[in-house]
Amino acid sequence: MTFFNPIIANADFKTSMSNHARAAAAMDLNNHKFLYTKNASKRYAIASTTKLMTLYLAINKVQHEHNGWNQRVKISNNLSRMSKSSDLGNVRLVAGRKYTVKTLYRASLIASSNASAITLGKWVSGSNNKFIHLMNYQAKQWHLQNQAHFVSASGLENNDLYRYGIRYGKYRDYNRVSARAITNIAAKLLDLYPNIVNDAKHRIAYMGSQKMKNENELLKGGYSYDHALHVDGLKTGYTPLAGYCLVSTSKLHNRDRIIVTTLHDNSGSRDQAKMIKSINSSIGE
Repeated sequence: MTFFNPIIANADFKTSMSNHARAAAAMDLNNHKFLYTKNASKRYAIASTTKLMTLYLAINKVQHEHNGWNQRVKISNNLSRMSKSSDLGNVRLVAGRKYTVKTLYRASLIASSNASAITLGKWVSGSNNKFIHLMNYQAKQWHLQNQAHFVSASGLENNDLYRYGIRYGKYRDYNRVSARAITNIAAKLLDLYPNIVNDAKHRIAYMGSQKMKNENELLKGGYSYDHALHVDGLKTGYTPLAGYCLVSTSKLHNRDRIIVTTLHDNSGSRDQAKMIKSINSSIGE
């Protein structure tokens, strides 16, 4: 475990930051400096926290397009089928229907809709394969190529994607990204579009008549919610391979915003609640 901030590099802080995650990282967004890391440079499966890169690239295009949020994108037959799957679909999308980029963004962020994220990628680049190339190119531009390897816009592993005709890389391949890399990607996303927390903070939202549930248990209504932590985002992830993954954001009054990442943490959000409390307490000393 490594501690980069001398203010919090002490034995009590080290003890308080103990967690069950295979990898973890915490960053001060004000200066992009890491406050804490654990196995943070090793690549792991990261499930739907992948969508932070997808959302970055989609929002970047939105900001360079006329009326970007309101552009409409047609849902393909295979992604409509995925959206209705009992294990891979959280929001039902109708084949042939056009949805706004804003709608697909909210479904990807809040409900972690896999079909919405893949559709956004196709909107950005014209095809899924071109978008995966763009994801890896962007990681290289940020000097993260040694800690981030993408084959999926949604975070699903290829053995799930292949049955829907979405094929990039080998059948057993999956996104391999470090805690350090995904934390950096989250920071880039927040720098690009700080208002994302205004959507990410909602535990429940609606897409038409469909109820969308945010699985971030640090938000109000979640089992790890604590008002004092001021959590307002950002993205959850889970597959059996990746375990429970979470990239959270927190900002106390008159304090810097922090980003905390845990990968493959079977305690769910409980570790993060403890870590955020420890960081905020230590910074405030």
